[in-house]
Parts: sequence; structure tokens; C-alpha cells
Amino acid sequence: MVKPQTSIYTDLTMDKQDEITPRTKRIIYRQSLNILCVLAISLLVIISLRVDVLILHRDLGETSLTETLQAIMLLATTYNFFSLAQKIKQVRHAAILIGGFFLVLFIREMDVWLDVVAHGSWVIPAIIVAISACFYAYRGGKNTVNEMATILAKPGMVMLVCATVLLLVFSRLYGMSSFWEHVMQDNYLRGVKNISEEAIELLSYSLIALGAFKTKYSMIRH
Repeated sequence: MVKPQTSIYTDLTMDKQDEITPRTKRIIYRQSLNILCVLAISLLVIISLRVDVLILHRDLGETSLTETLQAIMLLATTYNFFSLAQKIKQVRHAAILIGGFFLVLFIREMDVWLDVVAHGSWVIPAIIVAISACFYAYRGGKNTVNEMATILAKPGMVMLVCATVLLLVFSRLYGMSSFWEHVMQDNYLRGVKNISEEAIELLSYSLIALGAFKTKYSMIRH
């Protein structure tokens, strides 16, 4: 006699427990909070663009609200990883390496201000930070790799890694002038391209900052 097959759905139907478990409540709460955070970030990007264009009547240059928010998100990300390195010594080398990476991105975003000293002068502090972070990570030896795996295992890092790929790959390819010139042809407006590109960048930076905060919070809490 063939035994009838069962599935997860039939198992749930046969379950006599008619109550919501604490684990279910935690999962629903966490995912609801994630949705609200991403929704808030999406609204922040839209509001920032509208303030710059419709209220301040500015292009999206270095003094715009959008660019300022991008810098703030990068600083928040850097702070979270350097703070994580200070609070949890077991992942210090990897956390400083990640924090150093985002600090270099912040320095690059501040290039227009550093150009006051000399054109392209942002490269010097960026190189110093990059070499320092890599050297410190190298001192950790194989432990640095294990520490990196520990950090990457946290759910918040999934968001951070995906948003970083969007920032460094998608936004750059999407914002290529040659593509937009082909799309708009004789009606090409650089400002339209910039608005579209900066929106993606702010969204990515904000998701990165959220992922960094979630990672730090989850590791400190446990």
C-alpha cells in the first residue's frame, strides 16, 4: 500500500496548536521593521531630490541636500564599523578593513572640498586610509578572514553587499553619458541624467548605512 504524500501545508493543517509562537512574532516584527525602514529611505530620496530641484532650485552638486545626505550615510556606515571594531575585539581587523573602505569612499565624495588645497588632493588621504586599513587587516593574518566571515554571516550584510554592488556597478553603468545622449538625442540634458544617477546613489548609500547599523546592532546584542 502506497503511503500518501504529505507536504508542509498538510502538516500545518494537521497541527493542533492554534497559537502564534514567539518565534513567529519576532520574524514578523523584524520583517515589518525592514519594510518600514526601506520605505522611509525611499521617501527620503524622493524628498531630497524635490527639495533640491523644486525648492532650492539647485543642480545636484556638492552643496546640494542630496550630496550632503550621501556623505552623512557614508559617515554613519564608517562609524558603525569602527565602533564595532572597538566594542567587539573578536572581529576588530575585519571591521576596520570594512570601515576603511567606506571611509575612502567618503573621502572621494569630498573631493570638491579637498580640491581647494590642490586639484586631486583627495587621493593622498584616501591612499593613507586604504594602506592603513589593509596593513592592520594583514596583521590579523588568517584570523581576519575568519572575522570577515563572521561579519558577513549577519543578515544586515546581505543588504549592505547588495547595495554596494548597486552603487559601484549599476549606478555607474546606468549613469553613462553615452547612454543618456542616445536616449534623449537632441534633447539631451545633463541635469536629467544627474538627477537619475544621484537618486540611485543616495538610495544605495542609505541601504548601506542601514545594513551597517543592523550588522553592528545584531553583533553587539548577541
